[in-house]
Amino acid sequence: MNAPIKDARPPGGFRRIAGPVARGLTQALLLLAGLAGTVLGFTWFVGGYDAVGAYRRAPVCGTPAATPGTDCLLHETGKVTARFIRRGDDDSYELTVARETAPEHGYSVGRAFYDDAQVGADLDLSVFRGRVSELSYQGHRAQNPITPWLTAFQVALLAGLGSALTAQGLAWWRSGLQALPFGAAVFVVFCSFFAGLFLMSAQWPSAVTLGVPVLSWLVVTVGIAAGAMGED
Repeated sequence: MNAPIKDARPPGGFRRIAGPVARGLTQALLLLAGLAGTVLGFTWFVGGYDAVGAYRRAPVCGTPAATPGTDCLLHETGKVTARFIRRGDDDSYELTVARETAPEHGYSVGRAFYDDAQVGADLDLSVFRGRVSELSYQGHRAQNPITPWLTAFQVALLAGLGSALTAQGLAWWRSGLQALPFGAAVFVVFCSFFAGLFLMSAQWPSAVTLGVPVLSWLVVTVGIAAGAMGED
């Protein structure tokens, strides 16, 4: 008598459990990857913000606060060698300045600064890490901060990728893989680049500088996730 052949397939109960577990694990991994990338992006953002304003917090070279091995602010004298006005919808004013320890270079200044600083005038220069960070002359001041192009681009890429992965993770349980989060990431990257560049350069209080992009990222990411869940 032939013995009955048992069904070799996994029992139905196991399949019912395995499906939700796999979906839950996938969702957790997407959320973890998205949030980790976003946190790294905001960490670089804070680093860029600090780098732009570092000269303002640096001690003056030669003072007790300027301990050995730390960056300090060096004061030099520069001489105006040429003056230019770049005409346009909004005229810009530029002074060419020769430094004591470096070749001459052009710097943008305000109109009042430009009018008073004639060729031959001696300017006070604040030099940080070998670069002129600020010029002053008879009460006029002109800042010459760095522009963190690369940092802004890197932060924007991580913000876009983090938003896409996080939104996909939020929507995964209900909708599975959707194209919307990754398409919207292009918009996030574009906006994050220009917003990040502006905020790092503006040097507003750190709470505002970090709070605005974090809140914006959260609102946009949740909106993308909601849109993805509605794509069924």
